[in-house]
Amino acid sequence: MIEVDDSDGPGKLPKGIKARQSTKKDAARRQIETAIRLFHAGEWECTITLAAAAEGQLPEPTANHLFGKIRARRPEEFENEKEWTTFLNETRDWLKHNHDQGPRDIVNFEALIMLWRALTKFYENFGEETREMSEFLRWGQQQGYTKLKGEV
Repeated sequence: MIEVDDSDGPGKLPKGIKARQSTKKDAARRQIETAIRLFHAGEWECTITLAAAAEGQLPEPTANHLFGKIRARRPEEFENEKEWTTFLNETRDWLKHNHDQGPRDIVNFEALIMLWRALTKFYENFGEETREMSEFLRWGQQQGYTKLKGEV
Protein backbone atom coordinates (compact mmCIF):
# COMPACT_ATOMS: atom_id res chain seq x y z
CA MET A 1 0.00 0.00 0.00
CA ILE A 2 1.32 3.45 -0.89
CA GLU A 3 1.36 5.91 1.98
CA VAL A 4 -0.44 9.03 0.84
CA ASP A 5 1.42 12.29 1.42
CA ASP A 6 -1.31 14.81 2.22
CA SER A 7 1.03 17.78 1.86
CA ASP A 8 -0.26 18.34 -1.69
CA GLY A 9 -3.86 18.06 -0.52
CA PRO A 10 -6.02 15.31 0.93
CA GLY A 11 -5.77 11.95 -0.86
CA LYS A 12 -3.13 13.12 -3.35
CA LEU A 13 -0.12 10.99 -4.20
CA PRO A 14 3.32 12.59 -4.11
CA LYS A 15 4.21 14.42 -7.32
CA GLY A 16 5.14 12.01 -10.12
CA ILE A 17 3.66 8.94 -8.39
CA LYS A 18 0.76 7.32 -10.21
CA ALA A 19 -1.58 4.53 -9.17
CA ARG A 20 -4.31 2.56 -10.86
CA GLN A 21 -6.81 0.14 -9.50
CA SER A 22 -6.50 -3.32 -10.99
CA THR A 23 -8.18 -6.69 -10.82
CA LYS A 24 -6.58 -10.12 -11.03
CA LYS A 25 -8.09 -10.39 -14.52
CA ASP A 26 -6.55 -7.08 -15.63
CA ALA A 27 -3.18 -7.93 -14.08
CA ALA A 28 -3.12 -11.40 -15.68
CA ARG A 29 -4.10 -9.93 -19.06
CA ARG A 30 -1.32 -7.35 -18.89
CA GLN A 31 1.20 -9.97 -17.83
CA ILE A 32 0.21 -12.34 -20.64
CA GLU A 33 0.28 -9.60 -23.28
CA THR A 34 3.69 -8.40 -22.07
CA ALA A 35 4.97 -11.99 -21.96
CA ILE A 36 3.90 -12.42 -25.60
CA ARG A 37 5.91 -9.35 -26.64
CA LEU A 38 8.91 -10.57 -24.63
CA PHE A 39 8.64 -14.04 -26.19
CA HIS A 40 8.91 -12.58 -29.69
CA ALA A 41 11.89 -10.47 -28.50
CA GLY A 42 13.70 -13.63 -27.36
CA GLU A 43 13.41 -12.79 -23.65
CA TRP A 44 12.36 -16.29 -22.60
CA GLU A 45 13.25 -16.00 -18.90
CA CYS A 46 10.99 -12.97 -18.60
CA THR A 47 8.30 -14.68 -20.67
CA ILE A 48 8.29 -17.70 -18.36
CA THR A 49 8.26 -15.60 -15.21
CA LEU A 50 5.45 -13.26 -16.30
CA ALA A 51 3.31 -16.01 -17.80
CA ALA A 52 3.74 -18.10 -14.63
CA ALA A 53 2.71 -15.12 -12.50
CA ALA A 54 -0.43 -14.67 -14.62
CA GLU A 55 -1.24 -18.37 -14.43
CA GLY A 56 -0.68 -18.47 -10.69
CA GLN A 57 -3.01 -15.63 -9.80
CA LEU A 58 -6.00 -16.98 -11.71
CA PRO A 59 -8.51 -19.34 -10.11
CA GLU A 60 -8.25 -23.02 -11.01
CA PRO A 61 -11.22 -23.25 -13.43
CA THR A 62 -11.45 -26.88 -14.52
CA ALA A 63 -9.04 -29.38 -15.98
CA ASN A 64 -9.79 -27.95 -19.45
CA HIS A 65 -6.91 -25.49 -19.51
CA LEU A 66 -3.60 -26.72 -20.90
CA PHE A 67 -1.81 -27.33 -17.60
CA GLY A 68 -4.76 -29.30 -16.25
CA LYS A 69 -4.72 -31.54 -19.30
CA ILE A 70 -0.94 -32.00 -19.19
CA ARG A 71 -1.09 -32.90 -15.49
CA ALA A 72 -3.79 -35.47 -16.22
CA ARG A 73 -1.51 -37.22 -18.75
CA ARG A 74 1.25 -38.11 -16.30
CA PRO A 75 3.78 -40.53 -17.80
CA GLU A 76 4.33 -43.77 -15.91
CA GLU A 77 7.92 -42.88 -14.96
CA PHE A 78 6.55 -40.24 -12.56
CA GLU A 79 5.25 -41.96 -9.44
CA ASN A 80 2.65 -39.35 -8.54
CA GLU A 81 1.12 -36.05 -9.61
CA LYS A 82 3.38 -34.03 -7.31
CA GLU A 83 6.53 -35.46 -8.92
CA TRP A 84 5.10 -34.80 -12.40
CA THR A 85 4.06 -31.24 -11.51
CA THR A 86 7.50 -30.54 -10.04
CA PHE A 87 9.05 -31.68 -13.32
CA LEU A 88 6.68 -29.51 -15.38
CA ASN A 89 7.48 -26.45 -13.26
CA GLU A 90 11.23 -27.03 -13.00
CA THR A 91 12.36 -24.08 -15.14
CA ARG A 92 9.74 -21.76 -13.67
CA ASP A 93 10.91 -22.66 -10.16
CA TRP A 94 14.59 -22.31 -11.11
CA LEU A 95 13.86 -18.76 -12.27
CA LYS A 96 11.75 -17.98 -9.21
CA HIS A 97 13.79 -19.43 -6.34
CA ASN A 98 17.35 -19.23 -5.05
CA HIS A 99 17.93 -22.98 -4.60
CA ASP A 100 20.12 -23.74 -7.65
CA GLN A 101 22.79 -21.25 -8.71
CA GLY A 102 24.18 -23.32 -11.58
CA PRO A 103 23.63 -22.32 -15.21
CA ARG A 104 20.63 -23.62 -17.09
CA ASP A 105 19.57 -23.65 -20.72
CA ILE A 106 16.37 -21.68 -21.23
CA VAL A 107 14.46 -23.11 -24.17
CA ASN A 108 11.99 -21.10 -26.20
CA PHE A 109 9.56 -24.03 -26.25
CA GLU A 110 9.33 -23.91 -22.44
CA ALA A 111 8.46 -20.23 -22.69
CA LEU A 112 5.86 -21.05 -25.33
CA ILE A 113 4.27 -23.74 -23.14
CA MET A 114 4.17 -21.44 -20.11
CA LEU A 115 2.46 -18.79 -22.22
CA TRP A 116 -0.10 -21.32 -23.45
CA ARG A 117 -0.69 -22.44 -19.88
CA ALA A 118 -1.44 -18.87 -18.80
CA LEU A 119 -3.45 -18.03 -21.90
CA THR A 120 -5.65 -21.14 -21.72
CA LYS A 121 -6.27 -20.63 -18.00
CA PHE A 122 -7.26 -17.01 -18.72
CA TYR A 123 -9.62 -18.20 -21.47
CA GLU A 124 -11.13 -20.93 -19.28
CA ASN A 125 -11.79 -18.41 -16.50
CA PHE A 126 -13.17 -15.54 -18.56
CA GLY A 127 -14.23 -17.02 -21.92
CA GLU A 128 -12.35 -14.34 -23.81
CA GLU A 129 -9.00 -13.51 -25.28
CA THR A 130 -7.51 -10.22 -26.38
CA ARG A 131 -6.32 -9.33 -29.87
CA GLU A 132 -2.72 -9.98 -28.76
CA MET A 133 -3.67 -13.41 -27.43
CA SER A 134 -5.56 -14.31 -30.62
CA GLU A 135 -2.61 -13.19 -32.76
CA PHE A 136 -0.23 -15.27 -30.66
CA LEU A 137 -2.44 -18.35 -31.05
CA ARG A 138 -2.59 -17.78 -34.84
CA TRP A 139 1.19 -17.36 -34.92
CA GLY A 140 1.57 -20.65 -33.04
CA GLN A 141 -0.70 -22.44 -35.49
CA GLN A 142 1.31 -21.01 -38.41
CA GLN A 143 4.44 -22.44 -36.77
CA GLY A 144 2.83 -25.88 -36.77
CA TYR A 145 1.59 -25.91 -33.18
CA THR A 146 -1.93 -26.94 -34.05
CA LYS A 147 -3.19 -28.13 -30.67
CA LEU A 148 -3.84 -24.88 -28.88
CA LYS A 149 -6.41 -23.60 -26.39
CA GLY A 150 -5.87 -26.49 -24.02
CA GLU A 151 -5.99 -29.32 -26.53
CA VAL A 152 -3.54 -32.10 -25.76
